[in-house]
Amino acid sequence: MEMLLATVLLFFGLILVGLRYVPEDTAFTVRRFGRRLRVLSPGLRFTLPVFDRVTQRVRLIGHQVEVPLDDGRATHAEVYYQILEPERTGAALERVDALVEQHANEALSALSASLVGDIDVLGTRLKLELNRTLAELGLRVTRCDLRPDAVA
Repeated sequence: MEMLLATVLLFFGLILVGLRYVPEDTAFTVRRFGRRLRVLSPGLRFTLPVFDRVTQRVRLIGHQVEVPLDDGRATHAEVYYQILEPERTGAALERVDALVEQHANEALSALSASLVGDIDVLGTRLKLELNRTLAELGLRVTRCDLRPDAVA
């Protein structure tokens, strides 16, 4: 009888240790034996104790990336974005800022060559282009601010 009680207590103890609460505006990346296993979305989630390890907490809102552009006008862009679907972002979730910066730099270089006019139009076009390319990763760009760098 005592052995059964100890087994039941151990079982429920392991379940309690494996429960994780993920806050509403956050996602957790989980690794098992060093490999990326999955993304825990907000809510009460279960992980296997000892095997699964939460490696990174990623905020889903409030991201900002600065992208310098040397196109003769010495401008830079500030890109504000949020992660709508962390599961679709997948392995890129751990390096999402670098990924958005890379896409923004490529899009900004291509757009600045074709648009020589208003900087606000360039910002709007950059936002549309980034939303088109990053939508498949579950990301949404909310704002792009382009400004000339201050001359010291």
